[in-house]
Amino acid sequence: RHSSSGASSGFRSAGWIAAGAAGVAGGVVAVGMRQYGVTLSDLFPAKREVHEIPAELAIPIPPLGDNVHPMDGTPWWFRLYVTTKRAVHLIYTFVPFAAVSLAVTIFDKDADLREYWLAMMVRTLETAGCSFQKFGQWLSMRPDLFPPDVIEALSKLRNDAPEHPYEHTRRSIHESFGKEIEDIFETFSDKPVASGTIAQVYRARLRPEYEMEGGVRDVAVKVRHPHVVQESYVDTTLLFEALDFVGAVLLRTSQPFDKHAFNLALQKQVDLKWEAYNLQLFASNFYGEVDIKFPQVSAGLVSDSVMIESWINGKVVQDIFTELENNFVAVERKAGEAVQAFSKEVMQQKVRLAQIVFDMNMKMFLRDNYVHGDLHGGNLMAADDGSLTVFDAGLTCRLADDIAAPFGYFLQAMCTGNVDRVVEKLIQFNDAPIDPKVDLSGFKEEMHDIVGRYAVKGTMNSPDGRPINMGEMVGHMLQVMQKHNLRLRGDIAVTVMTMAISESLIRQLDPDFDLVRSSLPYFVRFRSWSRAQTDLTGESWEEERAAANQGLPTGQDYAAKKARQVTTMH
Repeated sequence: RHSSSGASSGFRSAGWIAAGAAGVAGGVVAVGMRQYGVTLSDLFPAKREVHEIPAELAIPIPPLGDNVHPMDGTPWWFRLYVTTKRAVHLIYTFVPFAAVSLAVTIFDKDADLREYWLAMMVRTLETAGCSFQKFGQWLSMRPDLFPPDVIEALSKLRNDAPEHPYEHTRRSIHESFGKEIEDIFETFSDKPVASGTIAQVYRARLRPEYEMEGGVRDVAVKVRHPHVVQESYVDTTLLFEALDFVGAVLLRTSQPFDKHAFNLALQKQVDLKWEAYNLQLFASNFYGEVDIKFPQVSAGLVSDSVMIESWINGKVVQDIFTELENNFVAVERKAGEAVQAFSKEVMQQKVRLAQIVFDMNMKMFLRDNYVHGDLHGGNLMAADDGSLTVFDAGLTCRLADDIAAPFGYFLQAMCTGNVDRVVEKLIQFNDAPIDPKVDLSGFKEEMHDIVGRYAVKGTMNSPDGRPINMGEMVGHMLQVMQKHNLRLRGDIAVTVMTMAISESLIRQLDPDFDLVRSSLPYFVRFRSWSRAQTDLTGESWEEERAAANQGLPTGQDYAAKKARQVTTMH
Protein backbone atom coordinates (compact mmCIF):
# COMPACT_ATOMS: atom_id res chain seq x y z
CA ARG A 1 0.00 0.00 0.00
CA HIS A 2 1.47 3.35 -1.05
CA SER A 3 1.53 6.47 1.11
CA SER A 4 3.13 9.93 1.28
CA SER A 5 2.77 13.15 3.24
CA GLY A 6 1.14 14.75 0.21
CA ALA A 7 -1.37 11.93 0.06
CA SER A 8 -2.14 12.30 3.76
CA SER A 9 -2.67 16.04 3.39
CA GLY A 10 -4.86 15.50 0.38
CA PHE A 11 -6.96 12.95 2.23
CA ARG A 12 -7.42 15.32 5.15
CA SER A 13 -8.62 18.04 2.78
CA ALA A 14 -10.94 15.62 1.04
CA GLY A 15 -12.14 14.48 4.44
CA TRP A 16 -13.14 18.03 5.39
CA ILE A 17 -14.97 18.40 2.08
CA ALA A 18 -16.62 15.04 2.72
CA ALA A 19 -17.62 16.07 6.22
CA GLY A 20 -19.18 19.27 4.89
CA ALA A 21 -21.23 17.42 2.29
CA ALA A 22 -22.45 14.69 4.58
CA GLY A 23 -22.85 17.10 7.50
CA VAL A 24 -25.41 19.20 5.62
CA ALA A 25 -27.56 16.12 5.01
CA GLY A 26 -26.72 14.62 8.38
CA GLY A 27 -27.81 17.74 10.20
CA VAL A 28 -31.24 17.61 8.58
CA VAL A 29 -31.61 13.93 9.38
CA ALA A 30 -30.34 14.50 12.91
CA VAL A 31 -33.03 17.08 13.67
CA GLY A 32 -35.71 14.62 12.65
CA MET A 33 -34.02 11.82 14.59
CA ARG A 34 -33.89 13.95 17.69
CA GLN A 35 -37.53 14.98 17.34
CA TYR A 36 -38.75 11.40 17.00
CA GLY A 37 -36.36 9.78 19.48
CA VAL A 38 -34.28 7.78 17.01
CA THR A 39 -30.81 6.59 17.93
CA LEU A 40 -28.42 5.22 15.34
CA SER A 41 -27.83 2.19 17.51
CA ASP A 42 -31.39 1.24 16.54
CA LEU A 43 -30.25 1.01 12.94
CA PHE A 44 -26.80 -0.59 12.98
CA PRO A 45 -25.36 -3.45 15.02
CA ALA A 46 -22.30 -2.89 17.17
CA LYS A 47 -21.37 -6.53 16.81
CA ARG A 48 -22.10 -9.17 14.14
CA GLU A 49 -21.69 -12.86 14.88
CA VAL A 50 -20.86 -15.46 12.24
CA HIS A 51 -23.17 -18.44 11.94
CA GLU A 52 -21.66 -21.93 12.12
CA ILE A 53 -21.32 -23.42 8.64
CA PRO A 54 -23.17 -26.68 7.96
CA ALA A 55 -20.84 -29.12 6.23
CA GLU A 56 -23.27 -29.75 3.35
CA LEU A 57 -23.30 -26.14 2.09
CA ALA A 58 -21.79 -25.90 -1.38
CA ILE A 59 -20.81 -22.25 -1.06
CA PRO A 60 -18.39 -21.59 1.83
CA ILE A 61 -18.73 -18.57 4.06
CA PRO A 62 -17.04 -15.63 2.28
CA PRO A 63 -13.91 -14.27 3.96
CA LEU A 64 -14.23 -10.87 5.59
CA GLY A 65 -10.53 -10.34 6.23
CA ASP A 66 -9.38 -7.75 8.73
CA ASN A 67 -11.86 -5.11 7.63
CA VAL A 68 -10.06 -4.77 4.28
CA HIS A 69 -12.09 -3.08 1.56
CA PRO A 70 -11.31 -3.86 -2.12
CA MET A 71 -10.43 -0.19 -2.61
CA ASP A 72 -7.64 -0.46 -0.03
CA GLY A 73 -5.47 -2.22 -2.60
CA THR A 74 -5.60 0.64 -5.12
CA PRO A 75 -2.96 3.45 -5.42
CA TRP A 76 -3.29 6.38 -3.02
CA TRP A 77 -3.83 8.87 -5.83
CA PHE A 78 -6.79 6.88 -7.16
CA ARG A 79 -8.36 6.72 -3.71
CA LEU A 80 -7.85 10.48 -3.34
CA TYR A 81 -9.46 11.06 -6.74
CA VAL A 82 -12.46 8.86 -5.91
CA THR A 83 -12.92 10.50 -2.49
CA THR A 84 -12.77 14.05 -3.85
CA LYS A 85 -15.06 13.27 -6.77
CA ARG A 86 -17.56 11.62 -4.45
CA ALA A 87 -17.49 14.51 -1.97
CA VAL A 88 -18.18 17.05 -4.73
CA HIS A 89 -21.04 14.92 -6.03
CA LEU A 90 -22.64 14.71 -2.57
CA ILE A 91 -22.31 18.46 -1.98
CA TYR A 92 -24.03 19.08 -5.31
CA THR A 93 -26.69 16.50 -4.43
CA PHE A 94 -27.51 17.43 -0.83
CA VAL A 95 -27.22 21.24 -0.72
CA PRO A 96 -30.51 21.86 -2.60
CA PHE A 97 -32.28 19.34 -0.37
CA ALA A 98 -30.82 20.99 2.74
CA ALA A 99 -32.14 24.38 1.57
CA VAL A 100 -35.65 23.00 1.03
CA SER A 101 -35.46 21.21 4.40
CA LEU A 102 -34.73 24.55 6.07
CA ALA A 103 -37.75 26.08 4.32
CA VAL A 104 -39.95 23.21 5.51
CA THR A 105 -38.79 23.80 9.07
CA ILE A 106 -39.68 27.49 8.84
CA PHE A 107 -42.97 27.07 6.95
CA ASP A 108 -44.07 23.89 8.71
CA LYS A 109 -47.78 24.47 7.96
CA ASP A 110 -47.35 24.51 4.18
CA ALA A 111 -48.68 21.11 3.00
CA ASP A 112 -47.62 21.59 -0.64
CA LEU A 113 -44.07 22.47 0.38
CA ARG A 114 -43.84 19.41 2.60
CA GLU A 115 -45.09 17.16 -0.21
CA TYR A 116 -42.44 18.64 -2.52
CA TRP A 117 -39.81 18.10 0.20
CA LEU A 118 -40.77 14.42 0.63
CA ALA A 119 -40.47 13.76 -3.11
CA MET A 120 -37.15 15.63 -3.19
CA MET A 121 -35.86 13.54 -0.26
CA VAL A 122 -36.43 10.33 -2.22
CA ARG A 123 -34.81 11.73 -5.39
CA THR A 124 -31.82 12.99 -3.40
CA LEU A 125 -31.19 9.63 -1.72
CA GLU A 126 -31.51 7.83 -5.05
CA THR A 127 -29.01 10.22 -6.66
CA ALA A 128 -26.62 9.95 -3.70
CA GLY A 129 -26.03 6.25 -4.30
CA CYS A 130 -26.34 2.84 -2.68
CA SER A 131 -25.19 3.68 0.86
CA PHE A 132 -27.65 6.54 1.23
CA GLN A 133 -30.44 4.55 -0.43
CA LYS A 134 -29.80 1.73 2.04
CA PHE A 135 -29.83 4.21 4.92
CA GLY A 136 -33.19 5.53 3.70
CA GLN A 137 -34.52 1.98 3.47
CA TRP A 138 -33.51 1.31 7.06
CA LEU A 139 -35.28 4.48 8.18
CA SER A 140 -38.42 3.46 6.28
CA MET A 141 -38.57 0.26 8.33
CA ARG A 142 -39.22 2.13 11.58
CA PRO A 143 -42.84 3.35 11.38
CA ASP A 144 -42.92 3.52 15.17
CA LEU A 145 -40.26 6.26 15.20
CA PHE A 146 -40.94 8.45 12.16
CA PRO A 147 -43.95 10.36 10.80
CA PRO A 148 -46.21 8.34 8.46
CA ASP A 149 -45.60 10.59 5.44
CA VAL A 150 -41.82 10.19 5.80
CA ILE A 151 -42.19 6.39 6.08
CA GLU A 152 -44.43 6.31 3.01
CA ALA A 153 -41.98 8.41 0.99
CA LEU A 154 -38.90 6.42 2.04
CA SER A 155 -40.67 3.11 1.37
CA LYS A 156 -40.45 3.95 -2.34
CA LEU A 157 -36.73 3.25 -2.06
CA ARG A 158 -37.62 -0.42 -1.45
CA ASN A 159 -39.37 -0.80 -4.80
CA ASP A 160 -37.16 0.17 -7.73
CA ALA A 161 -33.77 1.85 -7.88
CA PRO A 162 -32.14 3.36 -11.01
CA GLU A 163 -30.94 0.77 -13.55
CA HIS A 164 -27.41 0.42 -14.89
CA PRO A 165 -26.57 -0.13 -18.62
CA TYR A 166 -26.64 -3.60 -20.18
CA GLU A 167 -23.00 -3.17 -21.23
CA HIS A 168 -21.97 -3.16 -17.54
CA THR A 169 -23.83 -6.45 -17.05
CA ARG A 170 -21.98 -8.11 -19.94
CA ARG A 171 -18.66 -6.85 -18.61
CA SER A 172 -19.38 -8.06 -15.05
CA ILE A 173 -20.29 -11.57 -16.20
CA HIS A 174 -17.16 -11.82 -18.35
CA GLU A 175 -14.91 -10.56 -15.56
CA SER A 176 -16.52 -12.96 -13.07
CA PHE A 177 -16.52 -16.18 -15.09
CA GLY A 178 -14.20 -15.54 -18.06
CA LYS A 179 -17.02 -16.22 -20.52
CA GLU A 180 -19.50 -14.19 -22.55
CA ILE A 181 -23.21 -14.22 -21.76
CA GLU A 182 -23.91 -16.39 -24.83
CA ASP A 183 -21.44 -19.05 -23.60
CA ILE A 184 -23.36 -19.56 -20.32
CA PHE A 185 -26.97 -18.77 -21.22
CA GLU A 186 -29.29 -19.93 -23.98
CA THR A 187 -31.41 -16.82 -23.51
CA PHE A 188 -30.73 -13.64 -21.55
CA SER A 189 -33.10 -10.67 -21.43
CA ASP A 190 -31.37 -7.37 -22.09
CA LYS A 191 -33.90 -5.57 -19.87
CA PRO A 192 -33.81 -6.13 -16.09
CA VAL A 193 -36.97 -7.32 -14.37
CA ALA A 194 -36.07 -5.39 -11.20
CA SER A 195 -33.43 -3.03 -9.87
CA GLY A 196 -32.51 -2.66 -6.21
CA THR A 197 -30.08 -0.64 -4.15
CA ILE A 198 -27.10 -2.94 -4.67
CA ALA A 199 -27.88 -4.83 -7.89
CA GLN A 200 -30.41 -5.47 -10.64
CA VAL A 201 -31.96 -8.75 -11.79
CA TYR A 202 -32.36 -10.30 -15.24
CA ARG A 203 -34.29 -13.35 -16.39
CA ALA A 204 -32.26 -15.96 -18.28
CA ARG A 205 -32.01 -19.65 -19.19
CA LEU A 206 -28.80 -21.61 -18.57
CA ARG A 207 -27.21 -23.84 -21.19
CA PRO A 208 -27.51 -27.56 -20.31
CA GLU A 209 -23.87 -27.84 -19.21
CA TYR A 210 -24.46 -25.15 -16.55
CA GLU A 211 -27.80 -26.40 -15.21
CA MET A 212 -28.23 -26.48 -11.44
CA GLU A 213 -29.06 -29.47 -9.28
CA GLY A 214 -32.37 -31.01 -10.28
CA GLY A 215 -32.06 -29.81 -13.87
CA VAL A 216 -32.92 -26.21 -13.04
CA ARG A 217 -32.12 -23.95 -15.99
CA ASP A 218 -34.56 -21.04 -15.74
CA VAL A 219 -32.75 -18.53 -13.55
CA ALA A 220 -32.60 -14.99 -12.22
CA VAL A 221 -29.21 -13.32 -12.68
CA LYS A 222 -28.31 -10.66 -10.12
CA VAL A 223 -25.61 -8.18 -11.20
CA ARG A 224 -24.13 -5.55 -8.89
CA HIS A 225 -24.42 -1.91 -9.93
CA PRO A 226 -21.25 -0.10 -11.06
CA HIS A 227 -19.56 2.21 -8.57
CA VAL A 228 -21.15 0.41 -5.59
CA VAL A 229 -17.72 -0.69 -4.34
CA GLN A 230 -16.28 2.81 -4.69
CA GLU A 231 -19.33 4.43 -3.09
CA SER A 232 -19.33 2.03 -0.14
CA TYR A 233 -15.63 2.77 0.46
CA VAL A 234 -15.97 6.56 0.38
CA ASP A 235 -19.41 6.78 1.99
CA THR A 236 -18.26 4.98 5.11
CA THR A 237 -15.72 7.74 5.75
CA LEU A 238 -18.22 10.46 4.85
CA LEU A 239 -20.92 9.02 7.06
CA PHE A 240 -18.69 8.71 10.10
CA GLU A 241 -17.29 12.21 9.62
CA ALA A 242 -20.87 13.49 9.50
CA LEU A 243 -21.88 11.47 12.55
CA ASP A 244 -18.96 12.85 14.52
CA PHE A 245 -20.07 16.38 13.60
CA VAL A 246 -23.77 15.72 14.23
CA GLY A 247 -23.09 14.00 17.54
CA ALA A 248 -20.73 16.66 18.86
CA VAL A 249 -22.48 19.79 17.58
CA LEU A 250 -26.19 19.02 17.18
CA LEU A 251 -27.04 16.11 19.47
CA ARG A 252 -24.27 16.54 22.06
CA THR A 253 -23.68 12.77 22.06
CA SER A 254 -20.84 10.44 21.13
CA GLN A 255 -20.91 8.19 18.08
CA PRO A 256 -23.48 5.51 18.91
CA PHE A 257 -22.17 2.50 16.97
CA ASP A 258 -18.97 0.84 15.93
CA LYS A 259 -17.33 1.74 12.62
CA HIS A 260 -15.78 -1.70 12.27
CA ALA A 261 -19.20 -3.37 12.59
CA PHE A 262 -20.71 -0.98 10.06
CA ASN A 263 -17.93 -1.72 7.57
CA LEU A 264 -18.46 -5.45 7.94
CA ALA A 265 -22.21 -5.10 7.42
CA LEU A 266 -21.72 -2.93 4.32
CA GLN A 267 -19.07 -5.30 2.97
CA LYS A 268 -21.55 -8.15 3.26
CA GLN A 269 -24.18 -6.11 1.43
CA VAL A 270 -22.01 -5.34 -1.60
CA ASP A 271 -20.45 -8.84 -1.87
CA LEU A 272 -23.01 -11.11 -3.56
CA LYS A 273 -21.12 -14.20 -2.36
CA TRP A 274 -22.53 -13.37 1.09
CA GLU A 275 -26.08 -13.32 -0.22
CA ALA A 276 -25.50 -16.65 -1.98
CA TYR A 277 -24.18 -18.11 1.28
CA ASN A 278 -27.15 -16.77 3.26
CA LEU A 279 -29.69 -18.13 0.78
CA GLN A 280 -28.27 -21.64 0.88
CA LEU A 281 -28.02 -21.48 4.68
CA PHE A 282 -31.68 -20.44 4.95
CA ALA A 283 -32.61 -23.18 2.47
CA SER A 284 -30.77 -25.69 4.65
CA ASN A 285 -32.49 -24.42 7.82
CA PHE A 286 -35.92 -24.68 6.18
CA TYR A 287 -35.31 -27.93 4.32
CA GLY A 288 -38.56 -29.88 4.00
CA GLU A 289 -40.83 -26.89 4.63
CA VAL A 290 -43.90 -26.76 2.38
CA ASP A 291 -44.88 -23.11 2.71
CA ILE A 292 -41.46 -21.41 2.99
CA LYS A 293 -38.86 -21.61 0.24
CA PHE A 294 -35.63 -19.93 -0.85
CA PRO A 295 -34.17 -19.76 -4.36
CA GLN A 296 -31.57 -22.35 -5.29
CA VAL A 297 -28.14 -20.80 -5.92
CA SER A 298 -25.66 -21.91 -8.56
CA ALA A 299 -22.53 -22.80 -6.59
CA GLY A 300 -20.35 -22.76 -9.71
CA LEU A 301 -21.53 -19.37 -10.95
CA VAL A 302 -21.18 -16.89 -8.13
CA SER A 303 -18.80 -13.98 -7.60
CA ASP A 304 -18.72 -10.81 -5.57
CA SER A 305 -20.58 -8.99 -8.36
CA VAL A 306 -22.77 -11.70 -9.97
CA MET A 307 -25.11 -14.31 -8.49
CA ILE A 308 -27.36 -16.80 -10.30
CA GLU A 309 -30.42 -18.24 -8.56
CA SER A 310 -33.43 -20.28 -9.65
CA TRP A 311 -36.34 -18.42 -11.23
CA ILE A 312 -39.56 -18.53 -9.21
CA ASN A 313 -42.93 -18.09 -10.89
CA GLY A 314 -45.28 -15.92 -8.88
CA LYS A 315 -45.94 -12.34 -7.84
CA VAL A 316 -44.19 -10.03 -5.41
CA VAL A 317 -46.34 -9.71 -2.30
CA GLN A 318 -46.54 -5.93 -2.31
CA ASP A 319 -47.58 -5.99 -6.00
CA ILE A 320 -50.29 -8.53 -5.27
CA PHE A 321 -52.01 -6.37 -2.74
CA THR A 322 -51.73 -3.22 -4.84
CA GLU A 323 -53.47 -5.16 -7.59
CA LEU A 324 -56.07 -6.62 -5.22
CA GLU A 325 -56.89 -3.23 -3.76
CA ASN A 326 -57.32 -1.73 -7.22
CA ASN A 327 -59.59 -4.60 -8.26
CA PHE A 328 -61.58 -4.21 -5.08
CA VAL A 329 -62.29 -0.57 -5.93
CA ALA A 330 -63.59 -1.68 -9.32
CA VAL A 331 -65.75 -4.47 -7.89
CA GLU A 332 -67.14 -2.20 -5.20
CA ARG A 333 -69.45 -0.55 -7.73
CA LYS A 334 -71.19 -3.87 -8.35
CA ALA A 335 -73.65 -5.83 -6.25
CA GLY A 336 -72.92 -6.19 -2.56
CA GLU A 337 -72.65 -9.98 -2.88
CA ALA A 338 -69.73 -9.67 -5.35
CA VAL A 339 -67.98 -7.20 -3.08
CA GLN A 340 -68.32 -9.49 -0.06
CA ALA A 341 -67.06 -12.51 -2.02
CA PHE A 342 -64.00 -10.61 -3.27
CA SER A 343 -63.33 -9.15 0.15
CA LYS A 344 -63.41 -12.63 1.71
CA GLU A 345 -60.99 -13.95 -0.93
CA VAL A 346 -58.58 -11.08 -0.32
CA MET A 347 -58.70 -11.50 3.46
CA GLN A 348 -58.16 -15.26 3.29
CA GLN A 349 -55.07 -14.79 1.17
CA LYS A 350 -53.73 -12.07 3.46
CA VAL A 351 -54.39 -14.09 6.62
CA ARG A 352 -52.64 -17.15 5.19
CA LEU A 353 -49.59 -15.14 4.13
CA ALA A 354 -49.43 -13.48 7.55
CA GLN A 355 -49.35 -16.90 9.21
CA ILE A 356 -46.56 -18.11 6.90
CA VAL A 357 -44.45 -14.99 7.49
CA PHE A 358 -44.95 -15.28 11.25
CA ASP A 359 -44.06 -18.98 11.28
CA MET A 360 -40.88 -18.29 9.31
CA ASN A 361 -39.85 -15.43 11.58
CA MET A 362 -40.33 -17.36 14.79
CA LYS A 363 -38.22 -20.24 13.47
CA MET A 364 -35.49 -17.86 12.33
CA PHE A 365 -35.42 -16.09 15.69
CA LEU A 366 -35.90 -18.95 18.14
CA ARG A 367 -34.79 -22.09 16.34
CA ASP A 368 -31.94 -20.93 14.08
CA ASN A 369 -30.85 -17.57 15.56
CA TYR A 370 -30.13 -16.48 11.98
CA VAL A 371 -32.66 -13.96 10.69
CA HIS A 372 -33.40 -12.29 7.37
CA GLY A 373 -32.80 -8.62 8.15
CA ASP A 374 -34.79 -6.97 5.35
CA LEU A 375 -38.12 -8.77 5.29
CA HIS A 376 -40.59 -6.46 3.55
CA GLY A 377 -43.22 -7.12 0.88
CA GLY A 378 -40.80 -6.39 -1.96
CA ASN A 379 -38.55 -9.31 -0.91
CA LEU A 380 -41.32 -11.91 -0.74
CA MET A 381 -42.96 -13.71 -3.66
CA ALA A 382 -46.18 -15.70 -3.52
CA ALA A 383 -45.41 -18.62 -5.81
CA ASP A 384 -47.87 -20.41 -8.06
CA ASP A 385 -47.95 -23.43 -5.74
CA GLY A 386 -49.11 -21.31 -2.78
CA SER A 387 -45.74 -21.16 -1.05
CA LEU A 388 -43.84 -18.03 -0.08
CA THR A 389 -40.35 -17.55 -1.52
CA VAL A 390 -37.87 -15.21 0.18
CA PHE A 391 -35.28 -13.16 -1.72
CA ASP A 392 -32.60 -10.52 -1.13
CA ALA A 393 -30.82 -12.14 1.80
CA GLY A 394 -27.74 -9.93 1.88
CA LEU A 395 -28.64 -8.49 5.30
CA THR A 396 -28.96 -10.92 8.21
CA CYS A 397 -28.78 -10.69 11.98
CA ARG A 398 -28.31 -13.00 14.95
CA LEU A 399 -27.94 -12.63 18.70
CA ALA A 400 -24.70 -13.48 20.46
CA ASP A 401 -24.96 -16.77 22.31
CA ASP A 402 -24.64 -15.13 25.70
CA ILE A 403 -27.67 -12.90 25.19
CA ALA A 404 -30.15 -15.06 23.23
CA ALA A 405 -31.83 -16.56 26.31
CA PRO A 406 -32.09 -13.26 28.26
CA PHE A 407 -33.61 -11.64 25.17
CA GLY A 408 -36.29 -14.34 25.08
CA TYR A 409 -37.24 -13.56 28.67
CA PHE A 410 -37.25 -9.86 27.82
CA LEU A 411 -39.87 -10.56 25.13
CA GLN A 412 -41.84 -12.68 27.59
CA ALA A 413 -41.78 -9.86 30.15
CA MET A 414 -43.09 -7.37 27.58
CA CYS A 415 -45.86 -9.73 26.53
CA THR A 416 -47.02 -10.27 30.10
CA GLY A 417 -46.56 -6.72 31.39
CA ASN A 418 -43.78 -7.61 33.85
CA VAL A 419 -42.21 -4.14 34.09
CA ASP A 420 -39.57 -5.08 36.68
CA ARG A 421 -38.12 -7.72 34.39
CA VAL A 422 -38.37 -5.41 31.35
CA VAL A 423 -36.28 -2.79 33.16
CA GLU A 424 -33.84 -5.42 34.42
CA LYS A 425 -33.23 -6.75 30.90
CA LEU A 426 -32.97 -3.32 29.27
CA ILE A 427 -30.26 -2.36 31.74
CA GLN A 428 -28.55 -5.70 31.03
CA PHE A 429 -28.69 -4.95 27.28
CA ASN A 430 -27.29 -1.44 27.73
CA ASP A 431 -23.79 -1.00 26.29
CA ALA A 432 -23.27 2.67 27.20
CA PRO A 433 -21.49 3.50 30.47
CA ILE A 434 -24.15 4.18 33.09
CA ASP A 435 -23.78 7.74 34.32
CA PRO A 436 -24.11 8.01 38.12
CA LYS A 437 -26.52 10.86 37.42
CA VAL A 438 -28.89 8.57 35.50
CA ASP A 439 -32.27 8.53 37.23
CA LEU A 440 -32.95 4.78 37.24
CA SER A 441 -36.05 5.19 39.39
CA GLY A 442 -37.42 7.72 36.87
CA PHE A 443 -36.51 5.34 34.04
CA LYS A 444 -38.42 2.53 35.75
CA GLU A 445 -41.43 4.78 36.37
CA GLU A 446 -41.60 5.78 32.70
CA MET A 447 -41.30 2.13 31.68
CA HIS A 448 -44.25 1.33 33.96
CA ASP A 449 -46.30 3.89 32.06
CA ILE A 450 -45.26 2.57 28.64
CA VAL A 451 -45.78 -1.13 29.38
CA GLY A 452 -49.11 -0.37 31.08
CA ARG A 453 -50.22 1.54 28.01
CA TYR A 454 -49.72 -1.49 25.75
CA ALA A 455 -50.04 -4.63 27.93
CA VAL A 456 -52.20 -5.63 30.88
CA LYS A 457 -50.04 -7.34 33.51
CA GLY A 458 -50.74 -11.04 33.85
CA THR A 459 -52.38 -11.27 30.43
CA MET A 460 -51.42 -11.27 26.79
CA ASN A 461 -53.80 -8.46 25.87
CA SER A 462 -53.65 -4.71 25.47
CA PRO A 463 -55.93 -2.58 27.69
CA ASP A 464 -58.54 -2.38 24.90
CA GLY A 465 -58.57 -6.16 24.52
CA ARG A 466 -56.83 -6.17 21.14
CA PRO A 467 -53.47 -7.84 20.36
CA ILE A 468 -50.42 -6.12 21.86
CA ASN A 469 -48.59 -3.86 19.38
CA MET A 470 -45.00 -4.80 20.11
CA GLY A 471 -43.46 -2.43 17.55
CA GLU A 472 -45.04 0.68 19.03
CA MET A 473 -44.22 -0.40 22.58
CA VAL A 474 -40.55 -1.01 21.76
CA GLY A 475 -40.38 2.29 19.88
CA HIS A 476 -41.49 4.19 22.97
CA MET A 477 -39.03 2.21 25.10
CA LEU A 478 -36.16 3.26 22.83
CA GLN A 479 -37.17 6.90 23.19
CA VAL A 480 -37.11 6.61 27.00
CA MET A 481 -33.73 4.85 26.90
CA GLN A 482 -32.28 7.68 24.82
CA LYS A 483 -33.73 10.21 27.24
CA HIS A 484 -31.89 8.51 30.13
CA ASN A 485 -28.63 8.08 28.16
CA LEU A 486 -29.02 4.31 27.90
CA ARG A 487 -28.32 2.44 24.67
CA LEU A 488 -29.12 -1.07 23.48
CA ARG A 489 -26.11 -3.21 22.58
CA GLY A 490 -25.73 -3.62 18.83
CA ASP A 491 -27.00 -7.15 18.27
CA ILE A 492 -30.09 -6.45 20.39
CA ALA A 493 -30.75 -3.18 18.55
CA VAL A 494 -30.62 -4.73 15.09
CA THR A 495 -32.74 -7.70 16.23
CA VAL A 496 -35.38 -5.36 17.64
CA MET A 497 -35.37 -3.41 14.37
CA THR A 498 -35.75 -6.63 12.37
CA MET A 499 -38.66 -7.73 14.57
CA ALA A 500 -40.34 -4.36 14.04
CA ILE A 501 -40.01 -4.76 10.27
CA SER A 502 -41.52 -8.25 10.40
CA GLU A 503 -44.36 -7.19 12.69
CA SER A 504 -45.17 -4.30 10.38
CA LEU A 505 -45.44 -6.69 7.42
CA ILE A 506 -47.57 -9.19 9.36
CA ARG A 507 -49.97 -6.49 10.57
CA GLN A 508 -50.21 -5.10 7.06
CA LEU A 509 -51.37 -8.53 5.92
CA ASP A 510 -53.61 -9.23 8.94
CA PRO A 511 -54.30 -6.27 11.27
CA ASP A 512 -55.89 -8.59 13.86
CA PHE A 513 -53.01 -11.07 14.00
CA ASP A 514 -52.08 -11.79 17.62
CA LEU A 515 -48.30 -12.11 17.53
CA VAL A 516 -47.94 -12.45 21.29
CA ARG A 517 -50.39 -15.31 21.78
CA SER A 518 -49.24 -17.03 18.60
CA SER A 519 -45.60 -17.00 19.73
CA LEU A 520 -46.21 -19.10 22.86
CA PRO A 521 -45.79 -22.58 21.31
CA TYR A 522 -42.59 -21.50 19.58
CA PHE A 523 -41.02 -20.49 22.90
CA VAL A 524 -42.12 -23.79 24.41
CA ARG A 525 -40.74 -25.80 21.50
CA PHE A 526 -37.50 -24.00 20.73
CA ARG A 527 -36.54 -22.49 24.09
CA SER A 528 -37.71 -25.42 26.23
CA TRP A 529 -39.97 -23.31 28.39
CA SER A 530 -41.83 -25.84 30.50
CA ARG A 531 -44.21 -23.13 31.67
CA ALA A 532 -44.23 -20.33 29.10
CA GLN A 533 -47.00 -18.52 30.96
CA THR A 534 -44.87 -18.02 34.10
CA ASP A 535 -46.18 -14.51 34.61
CA LEU A 536 -49.74 -15.28 33.56
CA THR A 537 -52.86 -16.10 35.48
CA GLY A 538 -56.03 -17.68 34.24
CA GLU A 539 -56.04 -20.10 31.33
CA SER A 540 -53.72 -23.11 31.43
CA TRP A 541 -52.58 -22.87 27.77
CA GLU A 542 -52.61 -26.67 27.48
CA GLU A 543 -53.75 -26.46 23.86
CA GLU A 544 -50.83 -24.26 22.84
CA ARG A 545 -48.30 -26.47 24.65
CA ALA A 546 -49.79 -29.57 23.04
CA ALA A 547 -49.50 -27.95 19.62
CA ALA A 548 -45.86 -27.14 20.30
CA ASN A 549 -45.07 -30.69 21.36
CA GLN A 550 -46.78 -32.22 18.35
CA GLY A 551 -45.23 -29.94 15.76
CA LEU A 552 -45.53 -26.25 15.10
CA PRO A 553 -48.74 -24.99 13.51
CA THR A 554 -48.74 -23.67 9.96
CA GLY A 555 -52.27 -24.19 8.70
CA GLN A 556 -55.56 -22.33 8.86
CA ASP A 557 -57.07 -24.73 11.41
CA TYR A 558 -54.66 -23.67 14.13
CA ALA A 559 -54.81 -20.04 13.01
CA ALA A 560 -58.55 -20.14 13.65
CA LYS A 561 -58.10 -21.76 17.06
CA LYS A 562 -55.49 -19.33 18.31
CA ALA A 563 -57.63 -16.39 17.22
CA ARG A 564 -60.35 -17.23 19.74
CA GLN A 565 -61.18 -14.60 22.35
CA VAL A 566 -60.02 -15.50 25.86
CA THR A 567 -62.34 -14.16 28.54
CA THR A 568 -61.10 -16.00 31.63
CA MET A 569 -57.90 -13.98 32.10
CA HIS A 570 -57.74 -11.22 34.70
